[in-house]
Amino acid sequence: MTSVTKYLCVLFLFFSLIGCVHTRYAWNKYDTKLYKYYKDPSNKEEFIQSLKEILDDAESVGKVPPGIYAEYGYVMYEQGNNQQAVMYFQKEADKWPESRFFMTKLIANTNNRAKNQKANVQSPVGPDADAGEAIPKPSAEVSK
Repeated sequence: MTSVTKYLCVLFLFFSLIGCVHTRYAWNKYDTKLYKYYKDPSNKEEFIQSLKEILDDAESVGKVPPGIYAEYGYVMYEQGNNQQAVMYFQKEADKWPESRFFMTKLIANTNNRAKNQKANVQSPVGPDADAGEAIPKPSAEVSK
């Protein structure tokens, strides 16, 4: 092999490796953070904080990975923060149109949950809740 051929091979290899370094999205070690959370779910607050950091970093450079909005929205849903959940589900649907059908279902479920929670808060539950209803008395006759 001539020195020119060797030089071109090294140059080609160098540029090939540079292409591998470039990433399209700012994942910020999401996979290791998710794995750590799955291994030890008691660190939920740490996982939530790391998701928020991933989102903040990715939004600042405009490289939000697919599914991160939905993941953070689901965490908000689990915590009962329905408004935040809907907001992040909507962001996922807007950013990634292929997820719109699933996000629409999640938004509808979240809104139904919020409506049911609101209805449960308005209707009291307790000993005085059924004060107006007649309670059937047990029968004196016992069946054999």
